[in-house]
Amino acid sequence: MTIKQSNAGQWIRLKGKSGHGKNRIREHGDIWLVVHVDTNKVMLRSRNKTFKAGGVMHHDGRWIDQGVDDKNFEIVEINCSDGDVK
Repeated sequence: MTIKQSNAGQWIRLKGKSGHGKNRIREHGDIWLVVHVDTNKVMLRSRNKTFKAGGVMHHDGRWIDQGVDDKNFEIVEINCSDGDVK
């Protein structure tokens, strides 16, 4: 699936493809917010605050490649329900 600029601010569902991707899904969840869309990459933010730094909980952020190019993640749903966002 391809994320468009108009998808910024929407929630997407990811599936881990590699061991690394599956571990990130296990740690941070499968629902992510589309923060920014570039031509070939998408910046995402985890739904929940999942790690502590400096005594404060934070969201995880990461870039993924567009379409099927990302070796760690597959986008399985766009504009999915955000559920109980924290």
